[in-house]
Formats: sequence, structure tokens, C-alpha cells
Amino acid sequence: MQPFDFTTLSAALPELVKRWIPARVEQVRQEDSHTVKLLLRTFEGQRWLVLSAHPEAARLHFGGSSRDKAAKFPFGATLYQYVAGKVLVSCVRTPWERIVRLRFARRPQEEPEVDLIIEVMGKYSNLILTDTQERILTLAHAVTREQSRVRPLQIGEQYTLPPPLAGPSPSRAERFEDWHARLEYIAGPVAQALIKTYRGVSKTLVLQLLNAAGLDAQQRTAEVTDAQWQRIHALWNEWLVCLEQEHFSPGLGRDGYTVLGWGAHTPSDSVHTLLERYYTEQLQRQTFAQHRQRLQQVIRAALAKAKKRQTEFERMMADARQVDHYKLQADLLMANLQRAKPGLKEITLADFTSEMPVSIRLDPAKDLVANAQRYYRLHRKAKRANQAVEPLLNDAVRRVAYLEQVAATVELLEDAEIDLDALTEVEEELAQEGYLSPVRTVARTEEVPFHQFPLVSGPVVLVGRNNRRNDQLTFQVAGMEDLWFHAQEIPGSHVLLKLAPGQAANPEEIQWAANVAAHFSRARLSKQVPVVYTERKYVRKLKGGGPGLVTYREEQVIWGNPDALPLPSLTEA
Repeated sequence: MQPFDFTTLSAALPELVKRWIPARVEQVRQEDSHTVKLLLRTFEGQRWLVLSAHPEAARLHFGGSSRDKAAKFPFGATLYQYVAGKVLVSCVRTPWERIVRLRFARRPQEEPEVDLIIEVMGKYSNLILTDTQERILTLAHAVTREQSRVRPLQIGEQYTLPPPLAGPSPSRAERFEDWHARLEYIAGPVAQALIKTYRGVSKTLVLQLLNAAGLDAQQRTAEVTDAQWQRIHALWNEWLVCLEQEHFSPGLGRDGYTVLGWGAHTPSDSVHTLLERYYTEQLQRQTFAQHRQRLQQVIRAALAKAKKRQTEFERMMADARQVDHYKLQADLLMANLQRAKPGLKEITLADFTSEMPVSIRLDPAKDLVANAQRYYRLHRKAKRANQAVEPLLNDAVRRVAYLEQVAATVELLEDAEIDLDALTEVEEELAQEGYLSPVRTVARTEEVPFHQFPLVSGPVVLVGRNNRRNDQLTFQVAGMEDLWFHAQEIPGSHVLLKLAPGQAANPEEIQWAANVAAHFSRARLSKQVPVVYTERKYVRKLKGGGPGLVTYREEQVIWGNPDALPLPSLTEA
């Protein structure tokens, strides 16, 4: 993820300073443990200011409000207490540092009462609220003396600035010869020379500058020609002019974003629009990947445990199946008491029906009646075990089937932009089923939509994106005459061929829906997948099964091609 560097901060601040100071703080919302949003209002309107101390995405920019209800955090609650209703009266930046101080007063003309300091410093980023005496009132991330002897940060202690960075500040007044001499003196890659020599110079800035100059970042200073030094210096001055004149050209590039226009292939109408889009997408991808990996680990562990239980119960059932054999042995002994001989360890008797020999082990210290009674006791014990184990085995089989279905669902959720809510619903479902600790459910204004594939002939193919939506699709959205599809004996999504009343599906439409069902199954990498389909009226929820598990009848089987479909669109439930 691209860091929010000094140049980006310089590009983000002008709009805040020129258009939103002074502005009243209407709301304060803490989105997560790193990020707060302030709703600023002026006579021209209102806008959310995003302030984040995220270790990989610390930043400051305007953005949209969240659709979910904000969680409650101590930092956000204290911040609300001190700044809600107050006026943002000034914005002060530490020269050539990524430190910004937002100052708040009761009224525009009055002296500030509290300062909110944003420190953008990678994993050490922080949001710190201080009073007029520089005493820390609250902060996003406390730093104990054990964590940092140089600069501990605790509520109630004095705030101090971070140690200043070494090196000179970039300046257009510096002659080319002096600039060149500073950099040429450092042996090693020219990119590292620029970063180490001057303050406010980031790796991102240098890579974009060298790319615009046509140089390899690993090219060593001793290998740079005079003409190349001149090109680098010209772009260096271009950067400084952008900073001085506050004239920026935001856009997305191949490996991130730029506010200088260098390497941009998708220009943006504003710096803040660019930053909101980039960091929202990147954090969404990161959250999705972490979320997905965590759920997959939970599911794998639960599935391994469930399969182990199933294997154990199957073994117990196999032992319990001796029930009939025990009774046969006891009956044979009782029917052949006349063949008793003292001290017998084993006797072979003919089966009642097949007349095949049956060998029966005996206790030589007991007579045949006592041995028969022992086998009758074993028979009763095995029968009770059989009755006790069978429901446990059935439950274990259902759990394995359910977890395999959930595993397939998570595997099929791949797009962070459209699948994050669906993944969150899977987490909530696993918590409800007892596989996870209860999670904080967030009130969503929109339901997770289905994938939809409109057919040229009229019908629409709908796809559930998790077990909850599978149930909803099959038992709420589907009409009794609609066709229901699923990969045969393979975990996957419920697929519905939605038909108009009285309409019958033609073979092409059925094949199309089968292709979709094959694609949204665990066998999607196969060339062909067997798919069952039947009318919705023949589909029933599996009694005692988890969400998404069903039984069906009157089905037909067709081969589906997982690759024979375009990308889906989304539709609300």
C-alpha cells in the first residue's frame, strides 16, 4: 500500500485550509481503532474529514460517511466530548514533516482550546488531542516508557514533537552544483541518495521522479551522466514549484497514485477524491484478505474436528453392527446345549438358515447357558450403543456437509469490492452456529445482492453468495415452478432459473443455468461438472441441517461448463 507522504499531505491540505476553516464540527465518528471522521459544516455545506493513524494507511483527506453504524471507542468518545460543537479555526503544519495540528475554539474569533495532532509516521502514526498547556487529553495509540524511552505518550503527560529528521530542507534557492555535489557524494543507488539527503523526500516521490526522468532507481550515483543529473534536477524543481504554488495533478498510476501527474494513466478531479478512492479500495482488499484467511483457518480446523468425530462414530457404528452376530451366537448356543463339554474354549455350530459353520469363543470355566447369557448381554449393549451412536453419526455427517459448503462459499468469494459484505455474513453465520465467538453485527442498510445473469431470451439466472442468501434465494425469492440448480454432490451456490408465470425453460436456458451452477461450485476448475436441477417445489430444507443445506427429488442431471459464462452483475434481494 502506498504511504501517505509529505508531498501527498501538501496536496491534501490546501482545500482544507482555504475552504473549511473556519468550520463547525457537527459529528465525530470513530470508524475503527485507527480512524476517526469529523463532519465539518460551513455556510457552503458539510463534509467528512478522515483522520487516520493506521500503521499502513495513516492519512488526512476528505471522504464519504460510512453506511454502517460507528463502533464505540474510548478515543472517539473523548474526542467527541472535546471537539463536537467547536470550530476548526486553524491548521498548522510542521515544516517538512508529516505532522499537522488542527486547532479548535468555541467561536471563530476566539483562542483555540484544544489541538488535534495528526502524526503520519508509518507504524508509529498517531492521533493526539492536547489542551492549551500541551497536556495529552486522549490519543489513538498510547506509548508506554517500556515501548519508547525517547518519547512516551500517555494521557495526562506533556506532548512533545518527534525528534526532527536530519538533513537539509529542499529549496529552489539551492544551486544545481551544490545539489549535485550533495547527491554525488553518496555512493549507492541514486534513489537512496535522494531519500537520505533531504527532508520530506519519500521513496514514492523518488521512484516517480526517476521514472519520469527515464532512470532506473537502482542506477548508482557514479553511473549517472551529466544530462541525467540535469533531468533529475529539472523534475526536482518542478516538484518544489508544485509545493510552493499548491498546484497538483492527481491521478492513478500503474503502481499506486500520484499528486504530481508523473506516470498517471487515470487523472482524478481532485486530490481528496483520489485519496478516498485509493485508500478505501486498498484497505477493503486488505480487510477482505485478512478476513477471508481467518475464516478459512476457522473452517479448516472445525472441518478437521468434524471429520474426526465422523470417523470415530463410524468406527463405533461398525462395532455396534456386531449386534446381530452376538444374538446369533447366543441363540446357537441355547439351541445346542446337548453338545456341551467341560472346558471347551471354542465351539463350531451350523447357522440356522445357511448352515454355514459359525465359530463361537467360549469361557471354559462356564457352561453353554452362561456363555449364551454373556453373548445376550453383549447383544443388548451393542444394541444400546447402536441406538446412541446413530444420531451422533448423523449429526457429524451433517456438520461435515455444512462446513464443506461454507468452505466452498468462502472459496468462491474472491472480489473485495463486492464480496466483503457476503463474507461478513458468513462470519455472522458461523458465530450463530457456534464455530466462532459472537461477533458484533453491523446494521446494514442494504442486503447482500445476488449475482445475476440475464439471458437474451428473457429469464434471469440468480446465484446465492453465501448460505444465508442461498436460503433466501431458494425459499423466499424462488417461485414453485422456477428451476433450481446445484453442482451434484459438490459444495457450491444455489442457482435459480427465474421464469415468468407459465413459462417453460428451453434447453439452451437450462444449459446456461447449469454452466452458472458449475462455475459457482468447488469444481469450477474442472472442464465439466455434473449439475442437478429440479423445480423449486421439490426442494426442501434438510431437517436438522445448517443454513443452505437442502434435500431434493425429481431431479435431472446435466453437465455444466464452468467457463462458459460472462462476469455477473449484482441485484438486490
